[in-house]
Amino acid sequence: MSVRILLLFTISILFITQPVNAEPTVEQKRHDLDHAIKKLDKINFLPNLLPIIIENRDFIGLTQEQVDELDQWRKTNRAPMLATMHTIADKRIEMKQAALSPTVSSSRLIQMQNEIFRLQREVIEHKLSCREKIIQTFNDENWISFFMVLADEDVGITVPLNYADAQRLQDDKDF
Repeated sequence: MSVRILLLFTISILFITQPVNAEPTVEQKRHDLDHAIKKLDKINFLPNLLPIIIENRDFIGLTQEQVDELDQWRKTNRAPMLATMHTIADKRIEMKQAALSPTVSSSRLIQMQNEIFRLQREVIEHKLSCREKIIQTFNDENWISFFMVLADEDVGITVPLNYADAQRLQDDKDF
């Protein structure tokens, strides 16, 4: 009898002390979404270079006019790009959940994936627009300093060979 009471008491304590599985808080959802976006950014095809450029603008040797041009691009495009990245993260979570449901068809999952691809293309278009703005804004000295920053930051990006070769050829010609 005492073993039953002890067992019942132990089980009761376990049930009482278990956390309640309530809906995640808004803060938890935001944290999960931010985490998903960071993961997405790691698999993006184009790096996020503008934050590195702005942070190192003095070392790169940007003029105030160059900073203003890049900052204007950022003010115009950052919010829409981040909103699209948040939507991608949400859609990926929705798709994972839908994939576990036996009532969701394969064709619906393909539609969901196609929507994610469309959104990823929007992000890439924003990043390409940023890339073009950087190309238009930088001069040769900015590029050299920027590649030094990238090497120091260890972001896994090396100097493009065609740029390095072109610089070396230009240096040889000037010599």
